Amino acid sequence: MLELNKTYIHYKNNKPYTTLNFCKVQENDIWTESIIYKPNDCEELFIRTCKEFELKFIKEEVTKK
Repeated sequence: MLELNKTYIHYKNNKPYTTLNFCKVQENDIWTESIIYKPNDCEELFIRTCKEFELKFIKEEVTKK
């Protein structure tokens, strides 16, 4: 389950992204649950289906001290 306002790391470029909100995007004439996210180093916004996002991103683990 994706969480909002959490940091996720892209599997390929290892850069951090923050999830902002849920939305829907049309994919093959079907509305699909999606997520809006942004890179941590700029304000540009991106959208992916939740399914694709979960395949390409790993939630950043917070270590407790």
